[in-house]
Amino acid sequence: MTLSAPLAAPPGDWAAIKPARNVGTRPFARAEELTGLGKLAFTSLWLLLFAIPWEDAITISGFGTSARLIGTGAVVLGFMAILEKGSLRRPAAGHFMMALFVISAAGSYLWSLYPEGTLTQTVTYIQLLVLVWLIWELAPTAEAQKRLMQAYILGTFVSGIDTIYMFLSHQESSYQRYAGARLDANDLGLMMALSIPVSYCLLIQGKGLMAWVYRLQLALAGTTVLLTASRGATLACLVALAIVPLTSARLTGRQRIGVLLTGSLLVTGVLVFVPATSWERLSTVPDALEHGTLSGRRVIWSAGWEIFREHPFLGIGSNAFRLVVCRVLAEPIRLDDPDSPAPPAHNTFLSVLVEQGVIGLAVFCALLGVLVLSMMALPSLPRKLWFVCLAVWLVGVSSLTWEMRKPTWFFFGLLLAQYGAMGKKRFTAQAGAFDIEESQAPALHLSWS
Repeated sequence: MTLSAPLAAPPGDWAAIKPARNVGTRPFARAEELTGLGKLAFTSLWLLLFAIPWEDAITISGFGTSARLIGTGAVVLGFMAILEKGSLRRPAAGHFMMALFVISAAGSYLWSLYPEGTLTQTVTYIQLLVLVWLIWELAPTAEAQKRLMQAYILGTFVSGIDTIYMFLSHQESSYQRYAGARLDANDLGLMMALSIPVSYCLLIQGKGLMAWVYRLQLALAGTTVLLTASRGATLACLVALAIVPLTSARLTGRQRIGVLLTGSLLVTGVLVFVPATSWERLSTVPDALEHGTLSGRRVIWSAGWEIFREHPFLGIGSNAFRLVVCRVLAEPIRLDDPDSPAPPAHNTFLSVLVEQGVIGLAVFCALLGVLVLSMMALPSLPRKLWFVCLAVWLVGVSSLTWEMRKPTWFFFGLLLAQYGAMGKKRFTAQAGAFDIEESQAPALHLSWS
């Protein structure tokens, strides 16, 4: 991966991390070159991540979304590639915490108030854990991880362009709001907000045609967020823009011009496509936070808190929130009806707390803590990127139920993969003040007899 001069030097370079002078550093886990089957599996994984930002756009009768079909192929090819290689990379601490969270969710089946839903959610969590594992096994290098980032960024073009088409054809997803690819406006908005810091970091390291792709994507992402008129996603988008001042000190003059050009593209897109109705809705954010019901969320949160008080330690079971909160609110519900009024938690942490109790929430928060520690071990530029991405995610999921969504697990898995490729630890002896090299994590070899 070719970088411009100011960002090519450590610690900002993702593709060629070099140890600092007199400091011993090694990757967390051994990365082996992919075989032909491994490359095919990686391509399938790339296609899956490309499909995530528009996964609901194409539905196959009797099977599900196109992303599910691609994911099935990626899992099969991934398993075959690993069997061919005959070894596994040693997992990071974050992987164990993810597995523990999945076990916690699965265990809640024993006391769940909605066992069928808990079983369905458990299967989903297992699939998401496999996604994280495939990223770890098939993308062990910074260059491979960059390609997975590109897949997600390119996928946002599909839903973003479709959103603009929906606006131009006056097809509202809800009152005076627009969202393409059959996605919920709030979900689409957060997907786009998460793409902004990633696309920006790729932009300041890119050149030629791909640099223009990233510029157009940033303009499209900002425009799409405003067309969704999602107040939570807009706040998350503002947080995403923090990546600009955090990285501006090391930009060259040419890169600064490129950033200004990107800003002009964004302003043009906003002026051309974003209607006054979007601005009117977004202008209600201060009043909604202070006096409003946040589109009914306060009522749902109050009901969720009452449920938690009755089941504080173990919760009501994974995926049971919608069913039980409707009983509390005395609303009719049909769980098999996508248009049912059954409300989700509209807050990821409340959802985990109510469904899995304080024990499940403790595991989830511990997972986030491990991710933060992993982020702190990264070089400068990736560390800033993931700091902003985690902040964007935190703001966005404060009004969304995203603990079981693919973007959440993709970004968490990619962070751990970057830690495996670039993470460093330094040990300084108290007496001699010298650095000791971290031992390289061995692969787990499998033998077939």
